[in-house]
Amino acid sequence: MVTKIYKFILYTFIGHIIFINTNTFFTTLNPKSIINPFFIKSRTISVFHLLHYIVFETGVLIPLPSYDELNKKIHQLSKKYKIDPELVKIVIEVESKYKKYAISRTGAVGLMQVMPTTFFEMGFNKPFDIDQNLEAGIKYLSMQVKRFKRLDLALSAYNAGPTKVSKVMAIPKIGETEYYVKTIIEKYSKIRKNALEYNLLLQQTE
Repeated sequence: MVTKIYKFILYTFIGHIIFINTNTFFTTLNPKSIINPFFIKSRTISVFHLLHYIVFETGVLIPLPSYDELNKKIHQLSKKYKIDPELVKIVIEVESKYKKYAISRTGAVGLMQVMPTTFFEMGFNKPFDIDQNLEAGIKYLSMQVKRFKRLDLALSAYNAGPTKVSKVMAIPKIGETEYYVKTIIEKYSKIRKNALEYNLLLQQTE
């Protein structure tokens, strides 16, 4: 019985990796996105943490908390890290479409699509736990707003990494990042006319 369980976990692990790699190819039509060693490693690590969380933490695939519960968590954490919760909601929508178990082609995980390395460096240990994933993502986004003091650069850093943004102090010439920043700012501008100023003001409040 135990052997069957271990086999099931192993086959699920391998199957999920194959699925993500296949999905990556068909969504990008770029073979490099599959064979890139860094992305392969990140995707594999992310799948491992997903299965570990399901087996040892929840035991089953549980649904997301209600919208009201999730909204409350977002507002509490946004207040803690001094960032607009409406911006956070849009980032989640664009990043994962509110899918708790989402894993990107680069290996980013969860609602906020945080890279595992970044997640652990910030002191968190359960990437697929909703509370930890939200806090890690919101904290990281807030750090980028505070660092770059420009919303477009902060979003670029969240998507492509702060190192790439720091080198050019502009949105990197990466198609995915350019589209990502444009999409979020367009959605956010419909809610906040002075989006950047609003978030910088939040950063300054005590």
